Amino acid sequence: MSDPDTILVSLSDAALTALATAVEAEWLGGSSPDSAFAAIAGENSAAVSAWISSLENTPFSPAQIARLLRSIVAGRHRERILVPDLVVSGPDVPGVPTADTYAVVQALFQEAQNEIVLAGYAFHNGKLLFERLAEQKKMRPQLRIIFHVDVPRRAGDTTTADDIILRYADEFRTRHWPWQPFPEVYFDPRALDTDSHTRASLHAKVVVVDRAKLFLSSANFTEAAQQRNIEMGLLSHAPYLAEQVATYFEGLRQTGHLQRLPERQPA
Repeated sequence: MSDPDTILVSLSDAALTALATAVEAEWLGGSSPDSAFAAIAGENSAAVSAWISSLENTPFSPAQIARLLRSIVAGRHRERILVPDLVVSGPDVPGVPTADTYAVVQALFQEAQNEIVLAGYAFHNGKLLFERLAEQKKMRPQLRIIFHVDVPRRAGDTTTADDIILRYADEFRTRHWPWQPFPEVYFDPRALDTDSHTRASLHAKVVVVDRAKLFLSSANFTEAAQQRNIEMGLLSHAPYLAEQVATYFEGLRQTGHLQRLPERQPA
């Protein structure tokens, strides 16, 4: 007979839930023929039947067995939330299961319903990367899109901060988001300090979808970073982490640490 733990691991969440319902309703039990478990357990029907019988002999009531089965399903759900997925761009390596950076980001864009929070240090030809997100906005007008970007003062640039900001706004609209409506875009004004000792960068690379999923990555929003460079990130399904990150950026905006980029039309 196979190890019961191995058998239970092989059953899907739906199968375990169906088994819990059937046992609790006493449609199935230790006295049921093995064939009665076939619809739920397939080739493992005999092993599952024997496991149910052993519990009943302990004795476990049908309700207790059902709770045990449902706790296994709940534990799986908790594990999925607590354990993030590794997301990589770059060459594949045998034996290392990963998700692709570009594919994950595009899927997150498509999943967004009400709010998506993005942060990035570098952008290049963003209109190719963000086209799917723009389409999602068309289908869901209520979707709030909030970018957090780095508007840098290059070394030796003596241009006024206002001119650099307007220049960046035109560049963002032309190269990265040529669609209407223009999203909310925020930047850290410290990046424009003329004193290099007080200058700071917005260097985070983040995507938060509906405060339910969080993607943290080394990858910028460039085609090279998303598809060719060796970049690594983690995709978390833990809402409490997604909420914390979204709330942190919200706090930066509300306290004025981040300022809104003007919606300037190209000349």
